[in-house]
Amino acid sequence: MKDQKAILTKCLLNDRPAFVIAGNDACAVEAMEAYYRIAKEKGCNQAFLDDMKLVIKEMAQFQKDEPEQVKLPD
Repeated sequence: MKDQKAILTKCLLNDRPAFVIAGNDACAVEAMEAYYRIAKEKGCNQAFLDDMKLVIKEMAQFQKDEPEQVKLPD
């Protein structure tokens, strides 16, 4: 799985916009699943899609294990 922190750091260093979804965001898993569907429809390569699946799985597991930390964004 690609290092998410490294990807964000690269965007910040190159003054590129980035969109971050935290694991405690109650909308995170659904948002990432929607992004996955769009990426697949647009033809992203399988390695990217596989990485996305791993990140989605990690987010879902975090939310399952730490439900008291999950909240709606404000």
